[in-house]
Amino acid sequence: MKLSSTIVVLAIVGLLAFTNPKLDSYEQHIHQTITQEANTKDDVARTLGTLFGGLARSLITSSTVRNNYILFSTYDSNLGNQHLKFLGILGNFFQISKPLKR
Repeated sequence: MKLSSTIVVLAIVGLLAFTNPKLDSYEQHIHQTITQEANTKDDVARTLGTLFGGLARSLITSSTVRNNYILFSTYDSNLGNQHLKFLGILGNFFQISKPLKR
């Protein structure tokens, strides 16, 4: 019984480590989020979101600090006067703080 539970724990740890998202995955997530947000707005915002989405993505990722904890990562981003914090785990991103004004 002990051997099987050890194997299960090692499999879970291995899965978490293997699916820990990298910074380029975070960049893609941010770009997708910006594009989706722009698409909910009017035509002008949609056009600006399309034109400047890539620029915003590079600005955000250049001001992002990734803390790699092997099994998961946290991402701290500064967007102008706002601070965002995300948790990256199992290949997904979850916002773990509301945008804070700095």
